[in-house]
Formats: sequence, C-alpha cells, structure tokens
Amino acid sequence: MTGDRGNAVGAGPAALLADVRVVAAASVGAATWIYTLPTLFSPVWLIPVLLACLIRPFPGRGLVVGVAIVAAWTLIDAHARLDERLPVTADGSRVWVTGRVSGLPEAGPFRTRFVFDVAASGRRIRLSWYRDAPAIAPGDCLRLRIKRSTPHGSANPGEFDYTGWLWREGIDATGYVREAGRCDKPPAWTLDRLRAAALARLAPTLAGNPMRGIVEALTLGVRQHISDAQWRVLRATGTSHLVAISGLHIGLIAGLLFGLARWLALRGRSSAYHARWIACIAAFVGACAYAGLAGWALPTQRALVMVAAGLLALATARDISGGRALAWAALLVVFVDPPAVTAPGFWLSFTAVGWLIWIANGARGAWWQRWIGFQLGLMFVLTPVTLWFFGQASVIAPIINAILIPASVVFVPAVLVTALAALVVPTLGGPLLSGVAWLLGKGWYLLALAAEAPHVAVSHVLASATVLGAAMAGLCWLALPLPMRLRTLGVLMCLPLVLGYRPGQAPIPDGAFRLTVLDVGQGLASVVRTAHHTLVFDAGPAYRTGFDAGRMIVVPYLRHIGRTSVDRLLISHGDMDHIGGAAAIVDTLSVARRLGAGSDTPCHAGMHWRWDGVRFAIRSPLPNEGDLPDARNNRSCVLRISGPRGSALLTGDIEAEGERLMVDRAVPHSLASDVLVVPHHGSATSSSPALLAAVAPRVAIVSSGWHNRWHFPRPVVVARYRRHDIALYNTAVSGAIDVRWTADGVLSVQRWRVRHARFWQQPRPDP
Repeated sequence: MTGDRGNAVGAGPAALLADVRVVAAASVGAATWIYTLPTLFSPVWLIPVLLACLIRPFPGRGLVVGVAIVAAWTLIDAHARLDERLPVTADGSRVWVTGRVSGLPEAGPFRTRFVFDVAASGRRIRLSWYRDAPAIAPGDCLRLRIKRSTPHGSANPGEFDYTGWLWREGIDATGYVREAGRCDKPPAWTLDRLRAAALARLAPTLAGNPMRGIVEALTLGVRQHISDAQWRVLRATGTSHLVAISGLHIGLIAGLLFGLARWLALRGRSSAYHARWIACIAAFVGACAYAGLAGWALPTQRALVMVAAGLLALATARDISGGRALAWAALLVVFVDPPAVTAPGFWLSFTAVGWLIWIANGARGAWWQRWIGFQLGLMFVLTPVTLWFFGQASVIAPIINAILIPASVVFVPAVLVTALAALVVPTLGGPLLSGVAWLLGKGWYLLALAAEAPHVAVSHVLASATVLGAAMAGLCWLALPLPMRLRTLGVLMCLPLVLGYRPGQAPIPDGAFRLTVLDVGQGLASVVRTAHHTLVFDAGPAYRTGFDAGRMIVVPYLRHIGRTSVDRLLISHGDMDHIGGAAAIVDTLSVARRLGAGSDTPCHAGMHWRWDGVRFAIRSPLPNEGDLPDARNNRSCVLRISGPRGSALLTGDIEAEGERLMVDRAVPHSLASDVLVVPHHGSATSSSPALLAAVAPRVAIVSSGWHNRWHFPRPVVVARYRRHDIALYNTAVSGAIDVRWTADGVLSVQRWRVRHARFWQQPRPDP
C-alpha cells in the first residue's frame, strides 16, 4: 500500500470530490445524520437526486451519487427494522411461541437471559426466565408462553443507551417466560452451541480464578464473568478495548498468521507472488476462525471487513493507499450493517486505524519516538469519541496502552494457544492455561493500582455535546486528502475541546435551583442542584437480578453534570423502589450526609437548612405519626424547596391520610409550590383534592415505570390533575424531566426523550 499524505492534495476539485476517502466520509456522515433523526423519511425522496445525477454530469456527481446510495440503503434498512419490531399495540401481550435459542445464554442466580429466534415470525426476542429455568443451550428448540414488550429502556443523560443497543443487535422485542411447553425438534448444531461446549469444557480449569472473565473474553468473546470491579479498572485505564475481540485482536492474529505463512511459503521455494497470496489466505482464514470463536459478534464482523480490505489490497498488490483501503472498509461496513454508525466500536476502530495510517506515513525519528508520538496522538483523537460514548476518558491510557498493546502480541496468542490445548488435551493444556491466567493476574494487579491513582479520568462534563461533535467532525476533516491550509480548519474545530469551552453550561446563580426527576422505571430518584450543592432525593430501585438505578442511572447522571460528590442523600422511606440505589451512590461517590431511611438521622417536620440562597424544609412526617394506615408510605419525608425564582414539593410515597394531616397542620402557603412530584407514583390512594388545593402546582411530575403492573398513574388521578389545569408529565413517557426557572421566574420543563428523540425509541412523547 502507498502513503496517504500528498495524495489528491494537488488534484483539482473534481478529482478531490471523487476520491473514495471523501465519498466514504460524506457517506458515513449521511448515515450518522439519519440515525439522529426523530422520525424517518422515505428513501423515495432520494430518487430525484439520483435522476438528476444521471441526466446531467457535474463536478462532484460521484460524491452525490455515493452519498445518496448509502443514505437510501440506510433508510431502507431502518424502515425494514422498524417493520419487524413488535408494535406498541402488542406491548404486554401474552403468546405461545416456538423457536430456538440464539447466542450464549446468560445464566445467573435469579434468572437466565437469552435471545430467542421465533420460527413463525422471524423476530428476535430477548427473554428473561426468572423461575425454575432449566439449563438451556444455543440451538435448543423451545415452546414458551411469554409476555412480550416492544424494545424500550430508561432515558437519562449520561446513561447507557439500552434501546440503542437492542436496535444494533437486531432485537425486535423483549419479554419474560411465563410457562414452558414442549418442543420435540432436536437441537440445531450451531457455532454458538460449539462455543457453549468449549466454555463448559474450560470451566473446571478456570473455576475460582479471578482472571476467568478476562480469559473467556479473549478466547470466546464471553464477558459475563468480568466483574464490575474489573470493568471499572478497564474504563479508568482506557483498556476496555483489550477484552473485546475487535480490530486489535483480529488484526493481530491476521498479522501473525500472515507473517508465519509467508515465511513458510518462501522457505518452501514459493515465488514472492504466490507466497503473498498464501499468506493472505492463511491470515483471512485465521481471522475468520477467531471471529467464529467470538460468535461473529457485530464488532468482530466490522473488524473482519477491515482486515479483509487490507488483505485484498496486499494480495492483489494494488497501488492503494492505507486511507483508501480504510475508506472502502468503512463503506462495506455501512452497507453490511448500517446501524454500526451508532456503535462506539465503529468510531473507535476507524479512528484508531486512521490515526495509525496517518502517523505511519509521516513519522520520523527513532522507533520509540514514533511509538510515543503514536500513543499521545491516539489519546488526542480518541478522547472526543470516548467522551461522547462513555462519558469519560482515561488520562493515563497512552502510557498503559503503550505497554499493553505490544504485550498483547505475546499474551493474546498465549491465551489462545493454551486455551485450545486445554480444550483438546485438558490434562496438558489445563495447567498451561492456569499458568497463563496466573501471569495475567500479576499484570492485572499493576493495572488495578494504576486505576486507583487520582484523576485518572476526565469527565464528559468538561465538554458539551456541541464541542464533542465539533471535535469529531474536525478529526474527520483532518483525515481528508486536503491541502494543509484547509486542514487547519479541522484543528480549529478541535480547539474548543482542548480549551475546555462549555457552551450552554452556565452556572446556577445564587437563589436558583434545578430539579431533575430521573427515569428509573417504577421508583423515584431525583437530583436537586444549587450553585454549589447537590441533594439526591431517593435513589431508585435495585433488584437482585442486577438492575441498580443508583449505579446505572443516578451516578452516571451526576458524573455527566459534573457533580462528583453529594452534599445530602435523603431517602424518603424504606421501600426498595426508593432506597434500592442508595448503597451504590454511597459506595461510588462522596456523600457528606445522609438523612431519612437507611440513615442514623430520621427526617421529620421542622427540619430545614439553606444552601446558596435556597431554602430546604421538611414538611412531613411528625415524629409521632407512626400509627397511620400504611405507615411506611405515610411517613415518607416530604421536602419543600423554595427560592426567589420558584419552588417544588417532593413527596415520596405519602398517601391520602398523610396528605390530610400535613395539609391540616400546615401554615398557609407553606406547601404552595410551582412543581409537585406526584405522591406514590400517581396511585389512586394519593393526590387528594386537599393536597392539590394546598400546593396549587403549575406542573406535576409522575415517576413511574412504562406499562407498570399497578397501572400508575391511575386514570382517576390523571383526570384530577387535568381538572385543576395542572400540566402533568410522566418519566415513563418523557424520560428524565429537568425543571428550571429563568431569572424572571419563567418555569421551563425539558424532557430527555423530546430533546434527544430518535426514530427507533419507544415510547414516543408528544412534542
């Protein structure tokens, strides 16, 4: 392959626009833009564009045609996927289905999770089996009675996009098993069934070994045994990519096999031409085999396409630059899997390889100087991508990766070879694999020490989405074959990120506060911010199945907004859907003081404090109200927050009797608030007319789960709020709801699902 620098720089505008690198960049940009749309448009609208290109030639026609074809294909694929999804009208339906287990099931102590390919409809459903789940394997035929749901998840700033992940994985519905029938068809022998057998065969050797998850990830692409603590270490050190079989691993195996096969072929007196072809074929077969071990996961498929493009260029000895080969690979990936443009791995892989090609073509100096330059540059180009997708980027990643990437040339093949030996001859390979795992453990100890160093990661809050988007666009601009004076624009687009510019991140002034009610499903978690303080009121649910709103929603949100400590954690009462996430918040962040359930300081009416000109006052319960009906709910802490600009009342799960007592003893106007967080998720036993009259809110917010089994908020309660002309919002539909007041007291309500609407998301709130 030839170099990239200088190619097409001196060419005219027409040649530049026809360059495959420009076409690929524009096409990927078009596909990415489509995936930011709240609603899809028809690909038919692109037909006039293509007809215009056919009727009359013009400069850049190839670019327009290429972009239009990619955009049309992306739209066709997206419409087809939407048509395959379970419609909202069928959400909650119970049906009998017959099909086969796809992929490796995730068996836990309380549930088994697996993907189920339905025979009749062809839909892929992600199912959970909670009680009496039998041992199931890939390829098993099952007949099940299930409750189905259209793909959906919570929607909050800073959290993992579960719905987007389901879309990329081609999951058309989710659900859980209610009853099992009988399927007499024999199991299908699939690649995943062989992987499951290999996993079971390695289990005795790796049982109890702390490196089990790492070894399984490197050999079979299975990461379910990597602990949360290990993931934290990987994220903090910027080494998560080392345990995901993707471009690095596929390229490494292909490169090693290419070199070995070429050396053997030349030793066997093959010509250089034949040796090159033999080496490319061996490298591709080996890469395919490794991808098969990983289960042909989508990131692995993308990596294989990239490797195939490079090997084809090598085999045919085409005078093609690395940048052009990468551009063709990007186009192929988008055609094979259009949603790949929304995946972190797509951008990380192509950005890293693009930087490698760039630095390789112009690097000067000793090898160690080139390596240091490559790692520092890699951190610079990958930081916007990692901040965008993961909310944080590792500062020490260049140093760690400068050591571990070369080391992976040794330890990845060592793990693979010893794992294969353990599969074929357990008595011989088992001890060898245990020895390699022991060595990995020693290295892991050092990695964990590095992760504990202070300030090893920078947070998303250091840059807004606008700044990150500009930086990513600037990096793409720098990669184009443009004259150096034009490439300066790419540098300018990256400057806001480097300088820490944060548009729209105005500080909260004294006397003002912001209230965010997070979307935690059936539960409650809210965050109140003043100029210099943070209060968390309730922490959402946590379940033994693994979902923890504190760890998965509240903590990521706080980090997203730049609040790494909590001044007060107030839990209204001890129900699991309010207190469940508290432990994760306390374990992860610095919490100055706890109040209410789960703490040594119960809350009661009369408690108050002031932060930054904002008053916080507990309005209920009184210390002697323990004999109320449904005492736990009615003893919920009720908190009023008030400042010069506005006020809010947070009510926990208080019900009608507790509301009555609170209203009866309240001083006039002491409960009046602009915003009311609806008591008890909108149950029929709460939101009494007396409470609504005393509070007189303009806005009410319900925190509830989508299609929850209690049918909260109850229709009678919704009707009551409407009769009082109170604007009612529901986190189940709107996602996280952010409330703020302008300087002149104007109330603003922002809904995350409206601000960040995507066409594949459900539910769809009214704009």
